[in-house]
Amino acid sequence: MVATCTCMLFETHGIPCRHLIPVLRSAQLSELPRYYLLERFRKDCKKTHVFDADGILLEENTSNSNDPVMQKMLSEACNQMEKLILQAKQSAAAMQLLRDELVVLGDKLNEMVPEKELSQIEEFESYLGCSIPSQIEIHPPNDTRSRGRIKRIKGHNDKEKKQNKKIKKKERVPQRCKKCKQVVLHDSRNCPNKEPQQ
Repeated sequence: MVATCTCMLFETHGIPCRHLIPVLRSAQLSELPRYYLLERFRKDCKKTHVFDADGILLEENTSNSNDPVMQKMLSEACNQMEKLILQAKQSAAAMQLLRDELVVLGDKLNEMVPEKELSQIEEFESYLGCSIPSQIEIHPPNDTRSRGRIKRIKGHNDKEKKQNKKIKKKERVPQRCKKCKQVVLHDSRNCPNKEPQQ
């Protein structure tokens, strides 16, 4: 089911508005339809391919490991580390022991795998999961939109109506003058037969 609202909150910001939720509830829906679940608000938004402004697929970063076994081990290690820190922060001696053991463990890891310092570009590439192209051509935008909600686009009929209104305003309608009792384009205030005041 797809419902729309005149406040256009979903169309402009991608968030279902408070007017839309009761309509979906009255339709006896137990969960939000997939139409309202935008990809940018989902957990897997970064797992899809990344395209540039022209729609060209950026190269995948081979240094980023997507091996599911490695990902699981990484997740378990992070969880275990967090548990140890929460447990050790209860006393200063336990925290000292944890810190010393981590220093020893870090030295062993440096012997196994030499530490590699990532540059800022490499950090961005590992976060995005693709490499940044060496040559970037920036073009001006095709069209710019002014801020605020989009108003109705006026057609040629609207322009004709506006011009007709201006013409109608310029044309004076004859009326009956109280002084000379004739249907003319003046009134009693500026009648030519009006006697001058002394």
